[in-house]
Amino acid sequence: MSKCTAAQAVNAFDYYMGYYEKASSLYASSRDKSVFSLNKGSANYTYFGYLCGVQGQPSCAATVSTAIYDACGENKATAKEVMWGVWPYVACNQLYDAAPSNMKGRRGAWSPKPGDVIVFSDNGSTRTHTGMVYAVDGTYVYTMEGNSANMCRKRSYPLSSTYIYGYVRPNYAAASPDDPDLPGADNYGPVVYADIGLHELSKGCAGPEVKTIQRIIFARGINHEAVDGEFGPKTKAGVIELQKQLGLTQDGVVGKDTWKKVLTAL
Repeated sequence: MSKCTAAQAVNAFDYYMGYYEKASSLYASSRDKSVFSLNKGSANYTYFGYLCGVQGQPSCAATVSTAIYDACGENKATAKEVMWGVWPYVACNQLYDAAPSNMKGRRGAWSPKPGDVIVFSDNGSTRTHTGMVYAVDGTYVYTMEGNSANMCRKRSYPLSSTYIYGYVRPNYAAASPDDPDLPGADNYGPVVYADIGLHELSKGCAGPEVKTIQRIIFARGINHEAVDGEFGPKTKAGVIELQKQLGLTQDGVVGKDTWKKVLTAL
């Protein structure tokens, strides 16, 4: 099995957005989307912990491990090669410490790229949380994280945030012409809600957050447009119907009120 590329890892991680930690072992051994919002809890029961053998422990690093494992065709030996010999990655200090010096760097000394593993620290030294970068612009780094408010979700941080400890570049394969596109923030509008790590979405936007809202529309039976990440006329009509169902202003724009209502209604 060949190593995965950065794009494959990011797309594998994107699959788990919206996954909720379980209150018990019920559904925790399944990765099927049908169980993502079932048996919500805060006891660290997750598919990621089940796969990595750390059930009942915080799962942010195990979520990164799972995405890499999926992207490598569910081959643990190959995933271990990509992760500098530390698969399963289950403690937030492991990967940064194991990576070669030229494949990692602290905040301000490393320019993050999609596919990088981001490591966080509450005090500047103890590594306490981790996730994966899916996009970067001149001001923010955009991440996907497990064990974030007891679920898998997207976040964004100023590049200068003192919460960021540093970054690691896994041992990815080089991209090929048929490598899947990376989710990105380039086709979003200028409004980003830092507290929930999501953007305002409207007609013309494109990217993984559009796919998220399309999946929600589809799950509610509102329309059956393809989940393609393109915010077109059918998606706008679906958003309007979604807002109607949720008792919100029906403007076809996924703003903060719509996002928060959707997230709490999952």
